[in-house]
Amino acid sequence: MSEAEGKGAGKGRVAEELASSLRELIVEGEIGAGDALPSERELAAKFEVNRSSVREALHRLEAVGLIEMKHGGATRVRDVLVSAGLHLLPFLVARSGRLDPEWLRDLLEVRVMFLSWCGEQAARRASTDDVERLEAIAREVAQVHAGERRGGAKALMTLDWDFFAALVATTHNRVLALLTNVVREVHTRDPAKFKAVYEGDAFEPKHLLRAVEAVRKRDSAAAAAAMRAHGESALQAIFPTPTRGKR
Repeated sequence: MSEAEGKGAGKGRVAEELASSLRELIVEGEIGAGDALPSERELAAKFEVNRSSVREALHRLEAVGLIEMKHGGATRVRDVLVSAGLHLLPFLVARSGRLDPEWLRDLLEVRVMFLSWCGEQAARRASTDDVERLEAIAREVAQVHAGERRGGAKALMTLDWDFFAALVATTHNRVLALLTNVVREVHTRDPAKFKAVYEGDAFEPKHLLRAVEAVRKRDSAAAAAAMRAHGESALQAIFPTPTRGKR
């Protein structure tokens, strides 16, 4: 990385590039929790940037909980499970351009819980318009799955997320909406990795149709069960091993 702040590239961009490089080293475990980072002078020399860019990059990493800076002392890497927020999740799940299976499985397990809770709350809170919107998407999913409409796995992937977004909207839970954005970012970073969920017999639209019918009837238990089954089908498509201990 060469310093180009006086030649068109802004200081902020240089700092962001450096922060990204250091974040990758930390996420990859090349610099572990508790380890000290090189000094500002050493980092500036290594990445060919000036110290002000290094300092800004370090402040960015500190702001997201990756490092701890101490005046007069070493800058050390923090334990991400203790200090970082959900904004780091996409980088942990997709590390150096590849999906990390351990983090991905954890994410899909949490998604099962999200879906179940959303189904339950939708049955309690959905308006008539909400139900109609969910039903329209679910029926479109069924048509694509049956080959009655074009699109295949790619269309199913898009529609599945449309359904998820609509379901979350019916809960009127703003925190969940933000969490959904994080999950979507993971999903869109490398959609090809999720093709297995939407091919062959792995994807079953009947779960979505069952969920819609349960929401219409205000049957929260049935809606939760249907959405849990939908989430578990995705988990099993990518990780068919039934028990966590046999990863």
